[in-house]
Amino acid sequence: MSTQIISQIKNGVGHIVLNRPQALNSLSLSMCIEMTRLLKQWANDDAVKAVLVEGAGERAFCAGGDIITLHDSGKADDGVAENFWRIEYILNEYIKAYKKPYISLIDGIVMGGGVGLSEHGWLKISGDTSLFAMPETGIGYFPDVGGTYFLPRLAVNHPPLAVGNWLGLCGTRLGAAQMHAVGVANAHIR
Repeated sequence: MSTQIISQIKNGVGHIVLNRPQALNSLSLSMCIEMTRLLKQWANDDAVKAVLVEGAGERAFCAGGDIITLHDSGKADDGVAENFWRIEYILNEYIKAYKKPYISLIDGIVMGGGVGLSEHGWLKISGDTSLFAMPETGIGYFPDVGGTYFLPRLAVNHPPLAVGNWLGLCGTRLGAAQMHAVGVANAHIR
């Protein structure tokens, strides 16, 4: 079991903590595997009524994938990066289809892979220090982790704004109030 994921069941809630605060809780392959394992186990556990996910520390929910490992894997051509993305995208799809309430406390930085862990869930709760972006578009990559699905559906009350398309093209950062206004977060706590 990885110490990069801390989990427990308490009062009917399966609680997952992304535990890499020194790396802004960036996702590793082992974290994606462990989260998938926990979610599958809890899906069939009547003691678990909902799942709550948060990041350790005060700076980030999850700043994305572990860029250093992905970079090194690309240079080594060892297949680790491809395996990471395969498992991460399967996890995102599983979160989207999850039958129990999946709640993300997205205080602090939420970018890239962190967006995938939160946006596909039922309830996304921002805090005062929340900062959202899809920065991969700044290096010419498409908005991954399901971004091409959920970004065009943001701000459905204001379709002429096409804010999701703008975010997907520009990688612009949103603060907590903006996240709530466009639907990246559907609740906010102080």
